[in-house]
Amino acid sequence: MSYKMDMTQEKDPAKLIPEGWQAFEVVRLEEQTSKAGNQMFKISLVLADDMSTGTDVFAVAEAGKRWFLKQLLTACGCEAGQDGVYDWDVADVEGKTIQGRVEHIQETWIDREGRERKTPKSKVVEFKKLSVE
Repeated sequence: MSYKMDMTQEKDPAKLIPEGWQAFEVVRLEEQTSKAGNQMFKISLVLADDMSTGTDVFAVAEAGKRWFLKQLLTACGCEAGQDGVYDWDVADVEGKTIQGRVEHIQETWIDREGRERKTPKSKVVEFKKLSVE
């Protein structure tokens, strides 16, 4: 028997990124709509010193909930005008190297036998400009 399967969307299991401040490169920023109908951005990051290790984070783009997106823009060197409005483009973010603070969380999931499992997962919880030392 012969099989033909498109595996281009398959990824290796995510590596655990060390906790603390890490240098990341923003490799892709994509506008999406959340399941709840909110505008958001999917931000694909890789470790600056290990391009094979990365993670995706999501930044909500709805008024009152844009603090994470604002941190990302500031970390990438985008600044608000005098009126507080950010005028930016994807090109202002993609390819930039920034710092992200990583925390380890326990992700709960159900295995094939219906048992609850917990797995450690890396979560980027904050952004700031890359510090040059």
